[in-house]
Amino acid sequence: MNVQAPIAREELVPTVIADRSAHFRETLRRVLDQSHRAAVAGEAGTLRDALRLVRRTGARLVLLDIQLVMGQPAGRLRRIADKLPAVTVIVLLDDDLPEYRTAIADRWGYACISKESAASELPRAIPALLAGHNPRRSPAYGGLPSGQTVSTSRE
Repeated sequence: MNVQAPIAREELVPTVIADRSAHFRETLRRVLDQSHRAAVAGEAGTLRDALRLVRRTGARLVLLDIQLVMGQPAGRLRRIADKLPAVTVIVLLDDDLPEYRTAIADRWGYACISKESAASELPRAIPALLAGHNPRRSPAYGGLPSGQTVSTSRE
């Protein structure tokens, strides 16, 4: 569950990008560089490397490829969420289905965005989530306030 104090507007948030594709990590890096909200603290191609980076860098935001956690026992994911309560996690979905967003928000309190529309969704999602918006309130998106929808094809 994401339990943290809201982040000040001017503060750059240390961010770990965790995705199996180096090309997609580079795309996300460019999006974050333009957002003026997040500073990339590191990139990882595995869940293990991502967790090490989070601990080493003190990252407060993780962009996490769903494929890095597929096949992991649910209990392990719960332990990860419990060990890193001050970290905001945005799960990157290959298949952006409402039931995936709901399950992830309900079980772990994480927000979700579609990989396909990450470039347009991240600049809006990051400030909302870092301001303390709860993904469980709007699991179909995973965190934006009412009226600020992101994935219009699923609304």
